[in-house]
Amino acid sequence: MYTIILTELSTKSDLRAIVGAISNVLNIDKRGAVEKAKSLPFALAENLPEKEAKLMADMFSSMGAGIKVIPPLDEVPARQLRELRTELPKKGIPLGCLAFIMLCLVGFAAFASLKYEWIIEQFKPNPAKAEKLLQKGDMKEARRNIRRLLGEKPHDTDLLTLQGRYYIGVARKRMDAEKWKSYGEAGALPELDTAVAFFRKAESLNPKDGSILRWISTAEQMRRALPEAETAARRAVSIDPQSTDNWNQLGSVLVELEQISQAEQAFYHALKINPNDVAALKNMAILNLYYTKDAERAAGYLAAFFNQKEAAIDMDSHLLRTDLATAMIGDFNPPFEKLSPPPLPFEEYEKRRVQIAKNPKLKTDPLLQEQLGLLYMSRNEMSLAETRFIKAVQLNTAMESSRKMLAVIYMKDASYEKALKTMEAAAQNGTRDAFFWKNIGVLQKYYKINPTEASKAFNRYLALGGDPYGNRVRREIGR
Repeated sequence: MYTIILTELSTKSDLRAIVGAISNVLNIDKRGAVEKAKSLPFALAENLPEKEAKLMADMFSSMGAGIKVIPPLDEVPARQLRELRTELPKKGIPLGCLAFIMLCLVGFAAFASLKYEWIIEQFKPNPAKAEKLLQKGDMKEARRNIRRLLGEKPHDTDLLTLQGRYYIGVARKRMDAEKWKSYGEAGALPELDTAVAFFRKAESLNPKDGSILRWISTAEQMRRALPEAETAARRAVSIDPQSTDNWNQLGSVLVELEQISQAEQAFYHALKINPNDVAALKNMAILNLYYTKDAERAAGYLAAFFNQKEAAIDMDSHLLRTDLATAMIGDFNPPFEKLSPPPLPFEEYEKRRVQIAKNPKLKTDPLLQEQLGLLYMSRNEMSLAETRFIKAVQLNTAMESSRKMLAVIYMKDASYEKALKTMEAAAQNGTRDAFFWKNIGVLQKYYKINPTEASKAFNRYLALGGDPYGNRVRREIGR
């Protein structure tokens, strides 16, 4: 465990940021933090794990404060060094290996003399490289790169913002690892406090940079300081109203503040600037799907979102498609309870089950397998029912009623890949049941986001005479 001691302040120290950081760390007001800063040295924290000690030392050092860590970080005890020395091999290098090494060194020296500038450029830290490392999630290398750059330019606002973004990335990794259990818990994520400190320092050096304010808003939102997040986002928009990122951040904060109509207007502003803005399209789909409960409008934004290449690697894509299909499928079908067999009293269910189970033809008769599946389904034992319906179809591929029950089970469970595969198998088998074609159309349009295949299925459904949902399908085709 480690102790962090604040040892000195100088004319180069960022006193305003340091006082704010002391206030946060010691949980005292800023006046008390100023008094503390007058009586150096003093302990900022004790009994810290190595990771948090490094974070705190980095934060105060970057502000120009003198910091002492006890025991020193990354120190290897003398006894451990002695043990390592005693374990080193004492044999020399074979002559052949030595010759090979020399050849390699000569070759590298020749290459280096020709490509000197290129080699230097690869190893030299630069903001673009740090940006790529952050995007790749290589946090350790990004941190090393940014710290070296800040050592050369401690007041560069772009570098200070990069450093803040590094700490946001660290916080997100921890939150992901903890399944976001720390989200919104006071003091649970010191990395976010550190991120805000770096962003605020960058803001003090360049208060007219909207991107810095946007990152402040992001960090404050993650800290659940929503009023501060809103203030920063609105300032970012006022400074740079042509930035779609700024409008999207403002909308995101407003959604969390439950100001849904204002959030919608913010996302609209982003789409006016760029109708193909990926974040704004996704945000509008989410807002309509989950907040205003307008699945049809959500479908339009989601379709436009999936037309963008970035959507292919978006981690939320599958969830959005699934939830959209769930919201829409009820428009085209009666409640699943009406599509399932009615519930039976246990005595009646058990009597029929035993009678079928004792039938010697059960293993080879698809109708008996289906009847047993329907019994299980009436008791909501879906896994057992699924097994029996699959067996019935294996025994007789023309068992459309078993395929239909399988599709109902899968759609009820939102297992749309299985449902679509089951219904397409019925279609390939020449089914004339409109149920299959109708729901193939629904899943193709709202789950697969494939309107062309959806139209084919809907037209086939109408050609077969449709069902009570024909008018609803015609409206869908007309869109």
